[in-house]
Amino acid sequence: MPQSPSPTSSPRISALLRTTVLAGFSLAVLPSITFAQETNNDETVTKPLEVTASAKSAQGLPGGVSIGEEELDRKNPQTMKDVFSSDASVEVGGPTAIVQKVYVQGIENTKLNVQVDGARQVDSSFHHIGTAIIDPAMLKSVNVESGVAPADAGPHALGGSMSYETRDARDVLEAGDTFGGWGKLQYNSNTKGFAEWLTVAGQSAGFEALAYLKNSNQGNYKDGDGDEAIGTADGSESGLGKFAFTGNDGGRFEAFASHLEDEGVRPSRPNYAVLANGAAPQWLSYRDTSVGVSYVDEMPSGQFDPEFSLAYSRTVLNIPALQGGANFYHVKSDIQSINGKAANNFEVDNGVITAGIDFYRDEATGYHNRSPRNGSYSETSTDIGAFSQARLSLTDQWRVSFGGRADQQWFEGLTGEDFSEFGLSGNANTEYDLTEQLMVYGGAGTTFGGLPLGESAIYEFSGNWNYDGFAPSRSYNAKVGSRLALDDWTLDGNLFYNLIDESHDLSSATRNSTVDLDTRGVNLSAMYSYGPGFARLTYSHTNVKTDGGVPLSTEASYQGVIMGDMFNFDAGHSFDSYGLRVGGNAEFALSDDSPEERGNEKLDSYFVANLYAEWVPGVLNDAVTLRVDALNILDRDYIDRATTGYDSTRISEPFHEPGRTFLISAKVDF
Repeated sequence: MPQSPSPTSSPRISALLRTTVLAGFSLAVLPSITFAQETNNDETVTKPLEVTASAKSAQGLPGGVSIGEEELDRKNPQTMKDVFSSDASVEVGGPTAIVQKVYVQGIENTKLNVQVDGARQVDSSFHHIGTAIIDPAMLKSVNVESGVAPADAGPHALGGSMSYETRDARDVLEAGDTFGGWGKLQYNSNTKGFAEWLTVAGQSAGFEALAYLKNSNQGNYKDGDGDEAIGTADGSESGLGKFAFTGNDGGRFEAFASHLEDEGVRPSRPNYAVLANGAAPQWLSYRDTSVGVSYVDEMPSGQFDPEFSLAYSRTVLNIPALQGGANFYHVKSDIQSINGKAANNFEVDNGVITAGIDFYRDEATGYHNRSPRNGSYSETSTDIGAFSQARLSLTDQWRVSFGGRADQQWFEGLTGEDFSEFGLSGNANTEYDLTEQLMVYGGAGTTFGGLPLGESAIYEFSGNWNYDGFAPSRSYNAKVGSRLALDDWTLDGNLFYNLIDESHDLSSATRNSTVDLDTRGVNLSAMYSYGPGFARLTYSHTNVKTDGGVPLSTEASYQGVIMGDMFNFDAGHSFDSYGLRVGGNAEFALSDDSPEERGNEKLDSYFVANLYAEWVPGVLNDAVTLRVDALNILDRDYIDRATTGYDSTRISEPFHEPGRTFLISAKVDF
């Protein structure tokens, strides 16, 4: 049985990053550096932020979730759970990055089209690990189209679409600067560990380059009762490199490469804290690599406004001794995907019509050494789609977005069986301004879901891999709502309904194992802005059913999870004259008795609150930022609503969230 290395990251990388971060303090005083703020005597003037939008920009459909660069900076996200902490309609289950899964209106994100910088994410490695293992530190924007997705979002967007975009060199540098970046050092009081970040960027004569590296070296955390959560130590490393050239005519070519590694000792089933059978924790290695190129025209003229992209991603999961003890077996999953898109944005008198083609080829290979079928086997899926999406302003008050796509898919099973499927998808959305303050909106769509890859970590678990009755899934989605903007207040509310017919269970060797998954409910939000601050409250009631009944949390993988009633609160205030920013967020989950229908205990209510304070002390040309985050400040012991395993006799204890935690960080811009 292989020896398990220490669950910490490379000490050389850690030491190098810490040294570089600390050295940034001295770099910060170089006279050639220009900073974001200009000082005029005793008055600090912040340069205005310019926000522009073009007809071809991703016009978010009402009822979705859009998170920008400013909000991400304010949140200081450590994992994807922090990214979505302000919106009750999107919940993230799991306390650590390796097991976190995103649920949009109760639907797991494997039922959505998910892309990072245009690279397709295929998350069917193992249902006991996460489907949102992304380093959030360099994210620039996150856009979620809930339920009804536009045709140009990509294929098989059964529950909607999610697009993540990372930062470029020009997001790090001020206009006119040729070189700069930032370094950051952070200490976690709960895990007794450090994390280090370093970003370096340069730009000149239209050329840009960026390099980013993060290293984390954390121990196991303790929950609100002071109990240590075994297998939660974080020794992850991640990096991002980008190169771009923008010509005088606005044509922009960009290339990127990213890599993330998470290795350590995890529970026998990583998303369950303790199994009833006493299986020992084991070593697990997860690696995700993506590369891609793209071209867009940022100053289009006439009818020629093209965009092209090509990306490749590979995810490798390696578990040398899954069961532990004498009866261990080696499991490995290797998923590779290549996807591309070619489109043009045609300007018309009242908007823009986007038309083009896209494709992907996914291959998932699984290996393990257990009979009856040990060895290596693969499934492959290829899809070519053609799409068109119109975004038009019919009058000054009335806007519409509608489109459709056609997909041809070819699928080869691990038994050698071949499948060919064709499907159409369509969507329509409308917005109408009843008054200058009140807008109503609605939308509906149906999506061809195709034949998904099975879970590659279990390809060899059974000698009876069965494709009888294997057929595509299809979704039907609808929403209706209104938005009121009145002085400093913005109020929004919508009703939603999502149904996925024949939603596949990817963890079953019987490939026709499906359920009818439907989620329905209401989303409400209220935001008050008052110059230097804001306060925002969101509420979501989500009812999730599988085949008309309440789902078990252990059946949530690749499907959905009970959400019930969730409140999320977010607030912040800036004291500009002192260089100080403070704020916090909170989540309140009401108790839910739905599990009692399956003979399980109801879900308990919980309330968790987080605070932060960020200070620019004014030394070293305002290059230094000091920050303290107080997480779970009330030291609550609780299980997050989207964390699975609370209702299974096979699990002695599900994961409880980290107890009171202080993050103390120093960031230096240079």
